[in-house]
Amino acid sequence: MRKNLVLARVGSRSLHPGWLEGSQERNWDLRLVPFEPIPQQTAFDLELEDVIPGPKWSGLRELLGTWDGWRDYDHIWMPDDDIAADPDTITRMFDVAEAVGLDLFAPALDPSSYYAHFITMENQSFYGRWVGFVEIMIPGFSRRALEKLLPTLDLTETGWGWGLDSLWPKLLDYKNVGIVDGTPVVHTRPVGQMRDAELGRRVMEESDQILASNDCHQMHTTFGAFDSSLEPIELEPERLLVEIVKGWEYLIERDPRVLWWIVDYQKAQSSWPEYPIAGTPEVTRGDVQVASAFT
Repeated sequence: MRKNLVLARVGSRSLHPGWLEGSQERNWDLRLVPFEPIPQQTAFDLELEDVIPGPKWSGLRELLGTWDGWRDYDHIWMPDDDIAADPDTITRMFDVAEAVGLDLFAPALDPSSYYAHFITMENQSFYGRWVGFVEIMIPGFSRRALEKLLPTLDLTETGWGWGLDSLWPKLLDYKNVGIVDGTPVVHTRPVGQMRDAELGRRVMEESDQILASNDCHQMHTTFGAFDSSLEPIELEPERLLVEIVKGWEYLIERDPRVLWWIVDYQKAQSSWPEYPIAGTPEVTRGDVQVASAFT
């Protein structure tokens, strides 16, 4: 048994075989939780659960509640099955999470990715950032954080889990939450598309209810950053903002509104680099981009 776990909810088109290609030394085991039958996996070093129909988080909730094996691992990463990554990148992500002491974390998304939130995209100024939001698409947890946050899965009756990724950082007091820019992965499928309009309505209402009942918001804020030696980068707030903008210049060139959103979230901070943060901005939701309006 290795010390970390990748626990993936997968279907027949899953990209998980690529996670294992060319692997020499890795620090993680792979356990698949299929929502539909998938091809035989005899050629791979992994564990395969029985099919659990339904959305991602209802299936993971069932497994985590009935299988205690996840408690033997230091960190658990739960990516969607449309993530393209190589084994060394995943290994390095776990190494960084351990070294930096992250309880809730994710790899950044490569610039070629489909994305919903600018904060999840690779910021090219840094190796990693302490942030207020880790998207539900690819979250990783320390064992102690997952034990604390596991009951929140009961809040998603739809099983889609939208809104939990805003609640989790708040329950962790916005501490030790990070995105690792130096280990980017690719999200390969479009986001913000739901074929069933009624399901879409229910998922959005559930998300709104989770945020309202827990008095939390999407916090697309970067509190601080670290370099490739995993040491904090000491920057005054204004300089941090400049470096953040530089690192996302490629996003701003595609859509200048990203600059407004970056500034809006950064100016909401009431102290540097201490957190949690008071006075979070209003949040508006679009089909693809999710950010606050700049005022």
